[in-house]
Amino acid sequence: MTIVARAKNIILKPTDEWNVIAGEPTTVGGLITGYAMILLAIPLAAGIIFTGALGINAASLGGMGGGAMEMGFGAIAAMAVVGYMFSLVTLFVMSFLVNAVSPSFNGKSDMVQSTKLMTYASTPVWVAGLVGWIPILGGLISFAAIAYVVYLIYLGLQPVLGIPKEKVAGFTVVIVLIYVVLTVIISGILIGIAFSTLFGSDMMGGALSGA
Repeated sequence: MTIVARAKNIILKPTDEWNVIAGEPTTVGGLITGYAMILLAIPLAAGIIFTGALGINAASLGGMGGGAMEMGFGAIAAMAVVGYMFSLVTLFVMSFLVNAVSPSFNGKSDMVQSTKLMTYASTPVWVAGLVGWIPILGGLISFAAIAYVVYLIYLGLQPVLGIPKEKVAGFTVVIVLIYVVLTVIISGILIGIAFSTLFGSDMMGGALSGA
């Protein structure tokens, strides 16, 4: 099955598609490189290309004195790539944690199946990356995509990991909580990198101009 067909099916007819996915032979590496890395490139490319095409090549951060610090287009592209890498790490860590928790809900302990669940359920967010750069509208669509991801996880837990029907809702809530905590941690790291890059560049520029 092509990536386009899989993405279309998991979004439009998820119940049927999860039953197909559950029995498919694959590997963790195959899921990451053959699907996740490709679809994750959508928000990466869209953000960089459309930001440049629209001439939005600088981001301003308010300084303590009311001033602003600019991030050039090159820095924005670099941060997008860093975000791409962190997204892959998040996907793998989430799959690992879902696999670790699954037996507690009488489900399978199978890293491939857990990676299937998290990889394919993430499809709406990656596809929404096509318009995620649009102010307001992009944010609304991205929020709706996240909500749909939760729904896809809910639908996929029973066929993919064998979670008993009565425990699916509880496991879904646990997965969401794990994701929130993990996202907060990774977002903090990314913000730290961004500020380090910005302030580091500013200090270096000041040192060079004063030399």
